[in-house]
Amino acid sequence: MQPDLFVVLEAIHDWPVKDDVSSMEYPIFSLSKNRDTRIRVYSRAGRSIRIIPSAVGAATVFDKDILIYCISQIVRGHDAGIKVSRRVRVDVYPFLLGTRRSTGGAAYERVVDMCRRLKGTTIETNVKTNEKEQLEGFGLIEDYRVTTWTKNGKGALELELTISEWLYRAAMDFDILTLHPDYFSLGQALERRLYELARKHCGDKAWWEISLPLLLEKTGSSQTLRRFKQEIKEIVERDPLPDYRMFLDESVKPNKLVIMTRDNAKLVCEANKAGKLSWVSYFLQKKLA
Repeated sequence: MQPDLFVVLEAIHDWPVKDDVSSMEYPIFSLSKNRDTRIRVYSRAGRSIRIIPSAVGAATVFDKDILIYCISQIVRGHDAGIKVSRRVRVDVYPFLLGTRRSTGGAAYERVVDMCRRLKGTTIETNVKTNEKEQLEGFGLIEDYRVTTWTKNGKGALELELTISEWLYRAAMDFDILTLHPDYFSLGQALERRLYELARKHCGDKAWWEISLPLLLEKTGSSQTLRRFKQEIKEIVERDPLPDYRMFLDESVKPNKLVIMTRDNAKLVCEANKAGKLSWVSYFLQKKLA
C-alpha cells in the first residue's frame, strides 16, 4: 500500500536545511564524478554499511540534495502541523533554486538521473536510527514517478518519490542536524563530505581532530593517502567551509586534520578552559601567514 502523499511547501529561500545524522557519519554517497559501480563497505565499532550500486552507478553526494530537500520539507511541514508522509511531491524548479542549482533545461533531466541512481543504490546496514538496530537492505528512495515532463519529454518539472523508511524514521524522530545553507554552494564532493563530518563531530564544539587515515575512510574517498592529503591541503588553502576553518597538522604522525569553529570568541574561551590557547593560536597564526 502506497503511503499518503505530502506536497512540499514552496521553498526557495530561507528554509531550514536538515540532514540525517547517519548519512553524515557514514560514507554512503559516492564522491566520484564518473559512474561508480563499486560495491563499497564501511565498518567501525560494530556498525557496518554496504553500498551496492546498480548499473547506472551509485548515488552521489550531489544526488543527496533531493533527499536533504525532502527531509527538510517533511520536518518543516511536521513542525507547521501539516500531515506529512514519506511519499513526497516535488516541484523541481523551487528545488533547483533552493539547492543553488542551475535552472537550465539540462538540470531537469539531471533530476531524473538523480532519482535513477538513488532508486538503484541499495544500502545494507545494521546502523541504528532512533536507537532501533536491525539489519536492513533498502534503496535510498523506494520509487519515483515523473508527473509532469518538460516539453522534450526528458526532464521532470514535477515528480513524486518515496524516501526509505530508514530516512523517514530519522526525520520523524529528529535524528537530524541543521546544515548551513551555503552547503549547497560547495562545488566539490569532498568539500561537502568534510562539511558533513565537521557538522556531525565538531558541531557546536570549538574544535575536532581526526587522523588523515581515518578521515580517508570516513569520507569514502578511493584515493591513495598521499593523493588524499594533497587534496585536503588544497581545500584547507581555499578555506571554503561555512562555520568551520580547517588546518592540517603535519607535526604529528599520522598527520591530522584540525577543524575549528569560526566563532573566535567561543574558540578562545574554550581554548583557555582547556589550556590549549597556544595550540589554537599556532594554527590561527599559520592561517594568517
